[in-house]
Amino acid sequence: MMTRVAVIGAGPAGLVSAREALRQGCDVTVFESGASVGGVWVHSAAVEDDPLGEASVQTVHSSLYDSLTTNIPRDLMAYSDFTFDSAGGGEDDWPRFPHHTCVRRYLDRFADRFDIRRHIHFNETVWRVAKQAASWQITTDHGVSEHDAVMVCNGHYAKPRVPVLPGIEQFDGQLIHSHNYRNPDSFAGKRVLIWGTSASGLDISAEVAEVADHVFWCGNAFDREASISPRRSGHPSPARVSSEGSVIAGGEPLDADVLIYCTGYHYTYPFLDDAVVSVDDNWVRGLHRDILPPRYSNLGFIGLPFLIIPFPIFEIQARWFVHHLTGKGTLPTVVAMTAADSARIAALQAKGTLQRHYHRLGDQQIAYYNELAAECGVDPMPDWFIKTWQAVGEARAALGDRYKFAAIPVLGPTHCC
Repeated sequence: MMTRVAVIGAGPAGLVSAREALRQGCDVTVFESGASVGGVWVHSAAVEDDPLGEASVQTVHSSLYDSLTTNIPRDLMAYSDFTFDSAGGGEDDWPRFPHHTCVRRYLDRFADRFDIRRHIHFNETVWRVAKQAASWQITTDHGVSEHDAVMVCNGHYAKPRVPVLPGIEQFDGQLIHSHNYRNPDSFAGKRVLIWGTSASGLDISAEVAEVADHVFWCGNAFDREASISPRRSGHPSPARVSSEGSVIAGGEPLDADVLIYCTGYHYTYPFLDDAVVSVDDNWVRGLHRDILPPRYSNLGFIGLPFLIIPFPIFEIQARWFVHHLTGKGTLPTVVAMTAADSARIAALQAKGTLQRHYHRLGDQQIAYYNELAAECGVDPMPDWFIKTWQAVGEARAALGDRYKFAAIPVLGPTHCC
């Protein structure tokens, strides 16, 4: 009897998870709450009624702003056997850092090339995933079904994280999370404070600075005030809001009309009981290899790590999980997996890593990929990939937010103009 695998979500992680399970002869059902494939790459012009996204009546899954392009070159973005050019799911003349519409087309073509679409139940939200004796019972708005394994691929870029800022009630300007940012038009002539120095903060601060009176770009990337351009300055993270309504950052008052939170998103699994998995300050507790709870080897979380090159990491995670699920590999004992995770967390704590960054890989992602690859008999990350990744990092360090214009060498199989 074929192993019945449920995949929750038809975004990049869900699509490659379905493909890997199908390749290993599993009976696959994908549950997707939206009407199309693509997940986070499905753009919507709509925004939520609560600009901070904390008390919205009607939620919007999309967090894409109109101008968004990838922050990774498309030769690195691609799945291993589906290039981001005309030989795979892209076009040869697409920019090296393509617009979000190109990524969505790539994912659509992936779904079609590997005949995944017919396995997807669109517009079907998963409300509950409950453990049975040896299987999982999934309840959706269309009924109940039983599955031998579940791959959770619902993403973590849809529920805004809004950090506490003491005195925020004294701020009488506009508050918005980047989840509900689409373009800079409404910020023309205003003084805008942007909190967050990761990818969205980088993009949005540069874009808003084109039309705003001034942009105060605040975050952990700055330890003191820094001039970036005539209309954009860098500052440490906000500490509080004064009684006069100024945002205090680096000990200095900043008077702004708008505060945009580019402060990330929450991991959330409302369909799972806390006894199965719990989330504490964006740490999904106790997962072996950041993928499976030791007591539930037929439940896999694909796509948790961040600060990564996502599609290849999703692919190797899915391949590793299905490899073990179908009996081709042997997992350590529950005790050994639990001990290994505890040791990893202890090492992160010793380095002073914030708990909400426990899933952050960054420079460790190649080693992580290679460890999973070795455990499921897959080749390690190719040398051209590592060299290209390093070249992108060097360009970003040298050029800041203009790194996408650098002449980064094309070393891999993708044809880039």
